[in-house]
Amino acid sequence: MDSDLFVPGDGWLHRRDPRAKMLLSLALLVLCFVWRQWWLIAAVLAAEHVMLATDGVPRRSIAWAWKVLAPVIVLIVILWPITDPSGAHEIWRAGFLRITQENLLMAVVMGLRIPALGFACFLTLFTTSQPMFVRGLVRLGVPYKAGLTLSTALRYIPVFFSIFGDVMDAQRARGLDIGGDGGDDGDDGADGAGGANDADGAPRRRRRRGPLHRMVARFRSYMPVIIAVLIRAYTMSRNVGWAMETRGLGMPGVRRTYRVQVRMDAGDWLLVALTLCGTAAAIATMVLR
Repeated sequence: MDSDLFVPGDGWLHRRDPRAKMLLSLALLVLCFVWRQWWLIAAVLAAEHVMLATDGVPRRSIAWAWKVLAPVIVLIVILWPITDPSGAHEIWRAGFLRITQENLLMAVVMGLRIPALGFACFLTLFTTSQPMFVRGLVRLGVPYKAGLTLSTALRYIPVFFSIFGDVMDAQRARGLDIGGDGGDDGDDGADGAGGANDADGAPRRRRRRGPLHRMVARFRSYMPVIIAVLIRAYTMSRNVGWAMETRGLGMPGVRRTYRVQVRMDAGDWLLVALTLCGTAAAIATMVLR
Protein backbone atom coordinates (compact mmCIF):
# COMPACT_ATOMS: atom_id res chain seq x y z
CA MET A 1 0.00 0.00 0.00
CA ASP A 2 2.66 2.53 -1.02
CA SER A 3 0.99 4.61 -3.70
CA ASP A 4 -2.56 3.51 -4.42
CA LEU A 5 -5.57 1.95 -2.76
CA PHE A 6 -6.31 -0.06 -5.89
CA VAL A 7 -5.13 -3.66 -5.75
CA PRO A 8 -4.62 -5.17 -9.24
CA GLY A 9 -6.53 -8.37 -9.79
CA ASP A 10 -9.10 -10.23 -11.87
CA GLY A 11 -11.64 -11.23 -9.24
CA TRP A 12 -15.40 -10.97 -9.58
CA LEU A 13 -15.47 -7.53 -7.96
CA HIS A 14 -12.62 -6.29 -10.17
CA ARG A 15 -14.64 -7.25 -13.25
CA ARG A 16 -17.76 -5.38 -12.16
CA ASP A 17 -18.69 -1.95 -13.46
CA PRO A 18 -17.59 0.83 -11.07
CA ARG A 19 -21.16 2.17 -10.94
CA ALA A 20 -22.46 -1.16 -9.65
CA LYS A 21 -19.73 -1.26 -6.99
CA MET A 22 -20.45 2.33 -5.96
CA LEU A 23 -24.12 1.41 -5.50
CA LEU A 24 -23.12 -1.59 -3.37
CA SER A 25 -20.85 0.57 -1.21
CA LEU A 26 -23.55 3.23 -0.85
CA ALA A 27 -26.16 0.65 0.19
CA LEU A 28 -23.85 -0.81 2.84
CA LEU A 29 -23.06 2.69 4.13
CA VAL A 30 -26.76 3.50 4.48
CA LEU A 31 -27.52 0.23 6.28
CA CYS A 32 -24.60 0.68 8.69
CA PHE A 33 -25.76 4.22 9.50
CA VAL A 34 -29.38 3.14 10.03
CA TRP A 35 -28.88 -0.06 11.99
CA ARG A 36 -28.25 0.12 15.73
CA GLN A 37 -28.04 -3.63 16.42
CA TRP A 38 -24.46 -4.77 16.88
CA TRP A 39 -25.04 -8.22 15.37
CA LEU A 40 -26.42 -6.76 12.12
CA ILE A 41 -23.42 -4.46 11.72
CA ALA A 42 -21.11 -7.37 12.57
CA ALA A 43 -22.84 -9.42 9.86
CA VAL A 44 -22.25 -6.63 7.32
CA LEU A 45 -18.59 -6.42 8.34
CA ALA A 46 -18.20 -10.19 7.96
CA ALA A 47 -19.93 -10.09 4.54
CA GLU A 48 -17.55 -7.34 3.38
CA HIS A 49 -14.54 -9.45 4.35
CA VAL A 50 -16.03 -12.47 2.55
CA MET A 51 -16.50 -10.41 -0.62
CA LEU A 52 -12.93 -9.10 -0.48
CA ALA A 53 -11.53 -12.57 0.22
CA THR A 54 -13.48 -14.25 -2.60
CA ASP A 55 -12.37 -11.49 -4.97
CA GLY A 56 -8.74 -12.24 -4.16
CA VAL A 57 -7.76 -9.01 -2.37
CA PRO A 58 -4.52 -9.88 -0.49
CA ARG A 59 -4.46 -10.03 3.29
CA ARG A 60 -1.85 -7.31 3.56
CA SER A 61 -4.29 -4.80 2.05
CA ILE A 62 -7.01 -5.82 4.52
CA ALA A 63 -4.49 -5.65 7.38
CA TRP A 64 -3.44 -2.16 6.24
CA ALA A 65 -7.08 -1.04 6.34
CA TRP A 66 -7.47 -2.37 9.90
CA LYS A 67 -4.24 -0.63 10.92
CA VAL A 68 -5.60 2.69 9.64
CA LEU A 69 -9.01 2.24 11.29
CA ALA A 70 -7.76 0.83 14.61
CA PRO A 71 -6.87 4.17 16.33
CA VAL A 72 -10.28 5.63 15.46
CA ILE A 73 -12.07 2.51 16.70
CA VAL A 74 -10.20 2.50 20.02
CA LEU A 75 -10.76 6.23 20.54
CA ILE A 76 -14.50 6.01 19.91
CA VAL A 77 -14.99 2.92 22.08
CA ILE A 78 -13.18 4.61 24.98
CA LEU A 79 -14.78 8.05 24.64
CA TRP A 80 -18.36 6.97 23.96
CA PRO A 81 -19.23 5.89 27.55
CA ILE A 82 -17.51 9.04 28.84
CA THR A 83 -19.38 11.49 26.60
CA ASP A 84 -22.74 9.66 26.71
CA PRO A 85 -23.81 8.96 30.32
CA SER A 86 -27.34 7.96 29.30
CA GLY A 87 -28.96 4.65 30.19
CA ALA A 88 -31.16 3.27 32.93
CA HIS A 89 -29.09 0.23 33.93
CA GLU A 90 -26.10 1.70 35.74
CA ILE A 91 -23.02 -0.47 36.20
CA TRP A 92 -20.48 1.93 37.71
CA ARG A 93 -20.29 5.63 38.57
CA ALA A 94 -17.49 7.98 39.63
CA GLY A 95 -18.21 11.71 39.52
CA PHE A 96 -19.32 12.71 36.03
CA LEU A 97 -18.36 9.30 34.62
CA ARG A 98 -21.36 6.98 34.45
CA ILE A 99 -21.09 3.53 32.87
CA THR A 100 -24.35 1.87 31.91
CA GLN A 101 -25.34 -1.17 29.90
CA GLU A 102 -26.80 1.10 27.23
CA ASN A 103 -23.75 3.27 26.60
CA LEU A 104 -21.46 0.23 26.66
CA LEU A 105 -23.67 -1.39 24.04
CA MET A 106 -23.56 1.76 21.91
CA ALA A 107 -19.77 1.83 22.29
CA VAL A 108 -19.68 -1.70 20.85
CA VAL A 109 -22.04 -0.67 18.05
CA MET A 110 -19.89 2.34 17.16
CA GLY A 111 -16.74 0.23 17.38
CA LEU A 112 -18.21 -2.13 14.79
CA ARG A 113 -19.78 0.61 12.69
CA ILE A 114 -16.49 2.38 11.92
CA PRO A 115 -14.78 -0.61 10.26
CA ALA A 116 -18.05 -1.60 8.56
CA LEU A 117 -18.28 1.86 7.01
CA GLY A 118 -14.61 1.81 6.09
CA PHE A 119 -14.69 -1.58 4.39
CA ALA A 120 -17.90 -0.61 2.57
CA CYS A 121 -15.79 2.04 0.83
CA PHE A 122 -12.79 -0.27 0.42
CA LEU A 123 -14.96 -2.70 -1.56
CA THR A 124 -14.88 -0.12 -4.36
CA LEU A 125 -11.48 1.46 -3.72
CA PHE A 126 -9.53 -1.83 -3.54
CA THR A 127 -11.09 -3.18 -6.75
CA THR A 128 -11.39 -0.10 -8.99
CA SER A 129 -8.48 1.59 -10.75
CA GLN A 130 -8.29 5.36 -10.90
CA PRO A 131 -9.27 5.66 -14.60
CA MET A 132 -12.25 3.34 -14.09
CA PHE A 133 -13.28 5.21 -10.95
CA VAL A 134 -13.24 8.55 -12.77
CA ARG A 135 -15.12 7.13 -15.77
CA GLY A 136 -17.76 5.67 -13.47
CA LEU A 137 -18.28 9.04 -11.78
CA VAL A 138 -18.45 10.83 -15.13
CA ARG A 139 -21.03 8.35 -16.45
CA LEU A 140 -23.08 9.09 -13.32
CA GLY A 141 -23.09 12.79 -14.22
CA VAL A 142 -20.24 14.03 -12.05
CA PRO A 143 -18.03 16.64 -13.80
CA TYR A 144 -14.68 15.27 -14.90
CA LYS A 145 -12.68 17.71 -12.75
CA ALA A 146 -14.65 16.77 -9.63
CA GLY A 147 -14.25 13.06 -10.31
CA LEU A 148 -10.53 13.42 -10.96
CA THR A 149 -10.06 15.47 -7.79
CA LEU A 150 -11.90 12.90 -5.66
CA SER A 151 -10.07 9.91 -7.12
CA THR A 152 -6.69 11.65 -6.79
CA ALA A 153 -7.40 12.53 -3.15
CA LEU A 154 -8.33 8.92 -2.39
CA ARG A 155 -5.26 7.66 -4.24
CA TYR A 156 -2.91 9.76 -2.11
CA ILE A 157 -4.27 8.59 1.26
CA PRO A 158 -1.64 5.80 1.56
CA VAL A 159 0.99 8.22 0.22
CA PHE A 160 0.17 10.62 3.05
CA PHE A 161 0.51 7.85 5.64
CA SER A 162 3.82 6.84 4.09
CA ILE A 163 5.09 10.44 4.28
CA PHE A 164 3.99 10.68 7.92
CA GLY A 165 5.89 7.48 8.77
CA ASP A 166 9.03 8.61 6.93
CA VAL A 167 9.05 12.02 8.62
CA MET A 168 8.48 10.48 12.04
CA ASP A 169 11.37 8.05 11.55
CA ALA A 170 13.63 10.89 10.39
CA GLN A 171 12.70 13.05 13.39
CA ARG A 172 13.27 10.16 15.80
CA ALA A 173 16.69 9.59 14.27
CA ARG A 174 17.45 13.24 15.11
CA GLY A 175 16.49 12.70 18.76
CA LEU A 176 12.86 13.86 18.79
CA ASP A 177 10.91 12.51 21.80
CA ILE A 178 7.58 11.54 20.23
CA GLY A 179 6.18 10.49 23.61
CA GLY A 180 6.36 14.05 24.86
CA ASP A 181 6.92 12.91 28.45
CA GLY A 182 10.35 14.42 28.80
CA GLY A 183 11.08 12.08 31.71
CA ASP A 184 8.92 14.07 34.10
CA ASP A 185 6.54 11.26 34.94
CA GLY A 186 7.48 9.33 38.00
CA ASP A 187 9.49 10.25 41.07
CA ASP A 188 12.82 11.58 39.88
CA GLY A 189 15.49 12.10 42.50
CA ALA A 190 13.82 9.88 45.09
CA ASP A 191 17.16 8.32 45.99
CA GLY A 192 18.98 11.65 46.20
CA ALA A 193 21.27 10.87 43.26
CA GLY A 194 20.98 13.06 40.20
CA GLY A 195 17.67 14.60 41.34
CA ALA A 196 16.80 18.11 42.39
CA ASN A 197 17.00 18.85 46.13
CA ASP A 198 15.05 21.19 48.38
CA ALA A 199 16.69 23.94 50.47
CA ASP A 200 17.27 21.55 53.39
CA GLY A 201 19.00 19.00 51.15
CA ALA A 202 16.06 16.57 50.97
CA PRO A 203 15.38 15.07 47.55
CA ARG A 204 12.53 16.80 45.75
CA ARG A 205 9.74 14.71 44.28
CA ARG A 206 8.40 15.89 40.95
CA ARG A 207 4.67 15.95 40.65
CA ARG A 208 3.15 13.28 38.49
CA ARG A 209 1.51 14.74 35.41
CA GLY A 210 -2.21 14.42 34.86
CA PRO A 211 -3.68 12.73 31.77
CA LEU A 212 -4.68 16.07 30.18
CA HIS A 213 -1.18 17.48 30.66
CA ARG A 214 0.36 14.36 29.11
CA MET A 215 -2.05 14.56 26.18
CA VAL A 216 -1.11 18.19 25.49
CA ALA A 217 2.59 17.36 25.81
CA ARG A 218 2.26 14.47 23.39
CA PHE A 219 0.44 16.69 20.88
CA ARG A 220 3.16 19.34 21.16
CA SER A 221 5.82 16.70 20.57
CA TYR A 222 4.15 15.87 17.23
CA MET A 223 4.25 19.49 15.98
CA PRO A 224 7.65 19.13 14.18
CA VAL A 225 6.31 16.03 12.43
CA ILE A 226 3.03 17.68 11.45
CA ILE A 227 4.76 20.78 10.08
CA ALA A 228 7.20 18.72 7.99
CA VAL A 229 4.34 16.56 6.66
CA LEU A 230 2.30 19.63 5.68
CA ILE A 231 5.28 21.10 3.83
CA ARG A 232 5.86 17.89 1.89
CA ALA A 233 2.13 17.53 1.17
CA TYR A 234 1.98 21.10 -0.17
CA THR A 235 5.01 20.48 -2.40
CA MET A 236 3.50 17.25 -3.70
CA SER A 237 0.10 18.86 -4.42
CA ARG A 238 1.80 21.74 -6.25
CA ASN A 239 3.78 19.32 -8.44
CA VAL A 240 0.62 17.34 -9.23
CA GLY A 241 -1.16 20.56 -10.19
CA TRP A 242 1.68 21.56 -12.51
CA ALA A 243 1.66 18.10 -14.10
CA MET A 244 -2.09 18.36 -14.78
CA GLU A 245 -1.70 21.82 -16.29
CA THR A 246 1.04 20.65 -18.66
CA ARG A 247 -1.34 17.89 -19.83
CA GLY A 248 -4.03 20.40 -20.71
CA LEU A 249 -6.47 19.91 -17.85
CA GLY A 250 -9.13 22.61 -18.02
CA MET A 251 -7.95 23.99 -21.37
CA PRO A 252 -10.87 25.88 -22.97
CA GLY A 253 -12.24 24.85 -26.33
CA VAL A 254 -10.93 21.27 -26.11
CA ARG A 255 -13.27 18.28 -26.30
CA ARG A 256 -12.22 15.51 -23.94
CA THR A 257 -11.96 11.94 -25.20
CA TYR A 258 -11.70 8.81 -23.07
CA ARG A 259 -9.49 5.79 -23.58
CA VAL A 260 -11.25 3.81 -20.86
CA GLN A 261 -14.88 2.93 -21.51
CA VAL A 262 -17.32 1.39 -19.04
CA ARG A 263 -20.36 -0.68 -19.95
CA MET A 264 -22.83 -2.56 -17.78
CA ASP A 265 -23.09 -6.28 -18.57
CA ALA A 266 -25.37 -9.00 -17.18
CA GLY A 267 -23.21 -9.55 -14.09
CA ASP A 268 -23.30 -5.83 -13.28
CA TRP A 269 -27.09 -5.65 -13.59
CA LEU A 270 -27.39 -8.73 -11.40
CA LEU A 271 -25.25 -7.08 -8.72
CA VAL A 272 -27.40 -3.93 -8.95
CA ALA A 273 -30.60 -5.96 -8.63
CA LEU A 274 -29.31 -7.94 -5.64
CA THR A 275 -28.11 -4.75 -3.97
CA LEU A 276 -31.44 -2.95 -4.42
CA CYS A 277 -33.52 -5.95 -3.36
CA GLY A 278 -31.36 -6.65 -0.31
CA THR A 279 -31.40 -3.01 0.78
CA ALA A 280 -35.16 -2.71 0.32
CA ALA A 281 -35.77 -5.93 2.26
CA ALA A 282 -33.51 -4.82 5.11
CA ILE A 283 -35.19 -1.41 5.40
CA ALA A 284 -38.69 -2.92 5.16
CA THR A 285 -37.88 -5.42 7.90
CA MET A 286 -36.59 -2.64 10.16
CA VAL A 287 -39.68 -0.46 9.53
CA LEU A 288 -42.17 -3.28 10.09
CA ARG A 289 -40.53 -4.19 13.40
